[in-house]
Amino acid sequence: MIEQSEVQRIGQIVKPHGVGGEMAVTVPASLDWTDDIDCLVCSLDGILVPFFLESIRPKSNTTILVKFEGYDTVESTARFMGVTVYMPLKYLAEADDEEPTWSAFLDWKVVDSKAGPLGFVNAVDDSTPNILFQVRDGEHERIIPANPEWITKVDRKNRTLTYNLPEGLTEL
Repeated sequence: MIEQSEVQRIGQIVKPHGVGGEMAVTVPASLDWTDDIDCLVCSLDGILVPFFLESIRPKSNTTILVKFEGYDTVESTARFMGVTVYMPLKYLAEADDEEPTWSAFLDWKVVDSKAGPLGFVNAVDDSTPNILFQVRDGEHERIIPANPEWITKVDRKNRTLTYNLPEGLTEL
């Protein structure tokens, strides 16, 4: 069984690409992997399941195209739409220990000191100098700047970011 500590969330399958079983996965712009990757892990019904890759390639700086072995049609890939995708840690390129990437906070809980719990980091937009967290709480979604000056506590054990957001930002 694959443990959460063995993988890192990299994104979500959003749609089919073409008719041959390829799928588009949204990923952080900073995602960098090794050349020898042979599988990705998907969360299906709360269980982490590995799928062997026939191919993986970048489409843009925030989208990769993946094709799993044995899934050759749009119909066969329908069950993957909206599924969270993880990469085994061994395939992630070595990051500079001095500067962690913002994508390390994917799936972390976000709490504001005044407004309380805001949700969980669902995606990171690091395509511009102003890094943004997409925070989802059920059906509600917020965009919150990943501004270190507003983050008052980083709780690694409980995977929680505590903010002191400016007045009115939580209502946007």
